Amino acid sequence: MLTLSLPEADIPVTLIRRPRQSIGIRVRQGRVELIAHPAVPLATLQAVLEKRRSWILQHWQMQQQRGAELAAAPLRLLLAGQPLDITHVAGQRPAARLADRTLQVAGVAEHDRARLDAIVAAWLKREAARRFPARLAELARHSLRQPASLALSSARTRWGSCSAGGAIRLNWRLVQAPLDILDYVLAHELAHLVHMNHSAAFWSETERLFPHWRTARQWLKHNGDTLFAFG
Repeated sequence: MLTLSLPEADIPVTLIRRPRQSIGIRVRQGRVELIAHPAVPLATLQAVLEKRRSWILQHWQMQQQRGAELAAAPLRLLLAGQPLDITHVAGQRPAARLADRTLQVAGVAEHDRARLDAIVAAWLKREAARRFPARLAELARHSLRQPASLALSSARTRWGSCSAGGAIRLNWRLVQAPLDILDYVLAHELAHLVHMNHSAAFWSETERLFPHWRTARQWLKHNGDTLFAFG
C-alpha cells in the first residue's frame, strides 16, 4: 500500500501495473495514480513519490481548488457540449424528460441533491446508450479492425478501454462532452484494436481516424472533471 503524506492530507496512491519502461504519475480526483512495470519494487515507487512530492502537491492543490469552485457553482448540465436547464415538475415517480433545452425532473424535492444526481445520472446513461453506438459505427467505417462490442463504463479514472478481443467500453459521462471529444475517445479505442499500446504507431492510427486528437485530449485534461457533476 502506497501513500503520500502532505501537510494538508494523506493522499491515497493507486498503483497500476503495466508493462512499460518508465514510471508514470498522474493526479486525478484527489488521488495519485502511479503507473509502473510489475517488476518495479514498492520501495523504488515510494522513493519516486517522495522525489516528485512538490509536483504532486501543486497539482493536488489545483484540483482541490477546482473541485471547490465546481461545488460552489450553480447546477449545470451538459448534453453533447450544450447546456441544459434543470427544472422540477410535479410527480411522485422519479423521472427525467427532455423538453426543448430543459430537463424536467419529477419525483425529487428541490433540496434533495443526492436524489437529483441519481435521476439525472440515470437519464444521462440512457442517452449515452442511445447515442454512442451510432458514433462508434460512423468512426468504425474507417477502422482497420471492427470492434466486437460496445458497453458503458462508470470508471472514475478512464474515459474508455479496449480489450484484446475487441470489446470497447466508454465512460457514459462523455455524453455530456462536445461531439468531437467523444469522437476522439472512440478513435483512441479503435486505434487500440490495432495497437494495444501507446506507441508511435498507435498515435499515428489515432490521428488517421481523428486528426484533431491533440486538441480533444487537452480539452479532457482541462475540462474532464466538469463531466463528473452527476453520478
